[in-house]
Amino acid sequence: LFRSKFLIEKEEDKKKAHAAKEGEEGDDKRFLLMMEEYKRLRRTDKEEANKLLVKAMKLAKNGNVSQKAKLAAAYL
Repeated sequence: LFRSKFLIEKEEDKKKAHAAKEGEEGDDKRFLLMMEEYKRLRRTDKEEANKLLVKAMKLAKNGNVSQKAKLAAAYL
């Protein structure tokens, strides 16, 4: 019987004990807010938007931002 790796990972996730918010790190909300603001600003004020993007990228690199938050920002 063939079972994909994705299905196996889902089964394992159900077995683990979960924190209040699974997969969420400390800086996730701040990062997502910055990216939302960036995507809004880039239409009107490109210079200010670029400054905000640099700050958000520094937070993503040096802060405590989960991979899920980075992926969510890509789909904003």
